Amino acid sequence: MELALPVYHPRGGSRLLLRPGAALEKSTIERLIELRIPQVWIKYPNMEMVAKFISPKIHSSRAELASQVAEAFDIAGKDMHAKIDFPSYSTAMSTLMARLIEDPEAALFIGEISDTGSPAIRHGANVGFLAMLMGLRLDFYLLRERSRLNPRLAKDVTSLGVAAMLHDIGMTRLKASVLKRWSEEHDDTDPAWREHVRIGYEMIRGHVEPSAASAVLNHHQRFDGSGFPTKEVNGEVVGLEGSQIHIFARILIAADLYDRLVHPAYTIGDSEETRKSRPPVYALNTIMQEPYRSWIDPIVLQALISVCPAYAPGSQVRLNDGRLCVVIDWDPRNPCRPTVREMTHFEDPDQGEVINLQAAQELKVIECDGFNVEEFNFYPEHEHAFDLKQLERSLSNGMYRIDPAHLNSFRMASDELVSDGDEPQGDADDSADSEERAA
Repeated sequence: MELALPVYHPRGGSRLLLRPGAALEKSTIERLIELRIPQVWIKYPNMEMVAKFISPKIHSSRAELASQVAEAFDIAGKDMHAKIDFPSYSTAMSTLMARLIEDPEAALFIGEISDTGSPAIRHGANVGFLAMLMGLRLDFYLLRERSRLNPRLAKDVTSLGVAAMLHDIGMTRLKASVLKRWSEEHDDTDPAWREHVRIGYEMIRGHVEPSAASAVLNHHQRFDGSGFPTKEVNGEVVGLEGSQIHIFARILIAADLYDRLVHPAYTIGDSEETRKSRPPVYALNTIMQEPYRSWIDPIVLQALISVCPAYAPGSQVRLNDGRLCVVIDWDPRNPCRPTVREMTHFEDPDQGEVINLQAAQELKVIECDGFNVEEFNFYPEHEHAFDLKQLERSLSNGMYRIDPAHLNSFRMASDELVSDGDEPQGDADDSADSEERAA
């Protein structure tokens, strides 16, 4: 086998281990397994269609992102007064954003860049990358939700990326007993664990733009108002809801939830040995069920589905007729019916049939990368159920209607509710955001 994409060191950021074209001999593969490299991309006959989804530049940026998350967590965990290099994180996110814009077909959440040895670092890198992807797809929604800003600034998701990669940095300052309890129970009602959002907010506040600080503080605020942090108002404990939550935080909670469902081992103290990872189709199916569906802005949910293939190009899948195939193309409007190519031996590659599962309704994916996924397949209820472009057009024309359960959630943010004292609420920080940029 011959490498199609470079392999980076899992704990060395952009440090190159193997270049494209390298032969994967037995000794090389054994070394990759020792380093816990989760997967590699190889050259395979008649799989040219997959190449359009793969960008070496984006691949490199993801590796650098993982390295910077590791650096930030390491510094924050060792020394409370150590200086974290926030400007370099913004620069890295700007570079990543430019590369995603440059190659939109490769701007998808496909595969893992590496196993860093730390679930928390992998989580931060994945959420950072995914939030950027969603933010770019939601440029039309950012213009609406950040209407006080200049359109160019409103669509800039650099700050969103920084917030996403550092959203759990407050975990590094929790007591060991709190982290131990969390890793054992994952009880999100634990008041001591919930403090990580305030701690993280205080750690980055003043070093990043207000919108990023707001997203870190509110990345557990749910669209239906059931999240945290909360505040007592007129004797009632309430949190932010709907558009009171900054759009960056609404994107962040979706990215965070998706990655936690794929990787239950995602935080300090977790272990992949006891919390095994699951396929993307499981996470997407779960998010579309209650209670999770009510936690996420429905427009943001559409963006999540548009950048996270249920069956990513390059994945090995088995169909219900027994054939082993590789996903070579997909349509986000019908995520669980990708186009696949039947796998054959290297010596006889032309025999593999190309199958569009949208046309072959009697066929379906039942296994993906060794997981039984038949029960997690989901299909659109109507033609435009997962069509983000159609949603954009409907929103622009005033035709979009939110689900009745969320009607009261689309009111404009008011000043009657804040999370605590001078903390930012909803989109109010965008005025400060614009002033900071102008300065």
